[in-house]
Amino acid sequence: MIDYGEDQFRDLCRGRVGEEIGGLAQKRASALRQFWLVLLVGLLLSGLAAWWMIAAGQLIVGVVGASVLVMATMGFAAWPLGRVGADLKLPFLEALAAKGGMTYAAHGFEPPVYAGAKDVLFGSWLTTQTFTDLFQGTGADGRRFAIYEATLSRQSGKSINIVFSGQIYAYQRRARSAGQIVVVPDRGIFNFSKPQRGMERVAFQGDPAFEKKFEVYATEPSAAQLRLGTEARRKFLEWRLGGKVLAYIGPEDVLVAITGKNRFEVGSMFRAKPGQERVRMMFDEVRASPATLRSVKAALD
Repeated sequence: MIDYGEDQFRDLCRGRVGEEIGGLAQKRASALRQFWLVLLVGLLLSGLAAWWMIAAGQLIVGVVGASVLVMATMGFAAWPLGRVGADLKLPFLEALAAKGGMTYAAHGFEPPVYAGAKDVLFGSWLTTQTFTDLFQGTGADGRRFAIYEATLSRQSGKSINIVFSGQIYAYQRRARSAGQIVVVPDRGIFNFSKPQRGMERVAFQGDPAFEKKFEVYATEPSAAQLRLGTEARRKFLEWRLGGKVLAYIGPEDVLVAITGKNRFEVGSMFRAKPGQERVRMMFDEVRASPATLRSVKAALD
């Protein structure tokens, strides 16, 4: 994991990535024309199908069927635009990760450390768990690390509640320990329930700012107080300025989840934007992520 600089950015904007940047405007224009053509034809066919069903006395079937057709048409029409974005995003992020001594996976991976932290941080009743954009590697000290994005939701009846959406930073601890520590946002009057059997609430009476924002539970409360010293608690409050923060310190690994916008994307293909501007945005976001991971390790290691 390195500190990315302008030299790396210039190198990355050559070769295959450079070809994608140069051809982006033409590919985007072609995909956009295809989008509007497919959308127009699909809407006309949906309207005709709805009219035919309604005329046959099938009002509900006609309306529902037309709605389904419209949604399917929009998804099909937008696919070429998404493909253009992926053709730029994937080779750039793969090359960028390699420059930093990491590997990159867009999706379809097992999220590192998440399995051990999931229940105590987010609960066991999640209905949807989506993971994207995994950067992982091994540091100079031989310890593994990972950065990726997650969107976790819970469905209750017809409503869907987003439990978490943002970035996850995980790494292997310097030394193993027997205990576990969990840091979650303050739950007010609902703080009577423990994340896991065997854990106790840990208080930090001398730090009211931290106590107001967070709750800490641990299997070994005295060890948690030592681990979450003044500097660690200050960092939690700093991360909290950007959104919700949750952390799991396990026997071997640490996971910190910080709410944030969807990163590592090329931006909407409906907007005209130069290819180099799009990759610059991804470059800056990737460059910032190892810095956040380093601050996590410095605070909790």
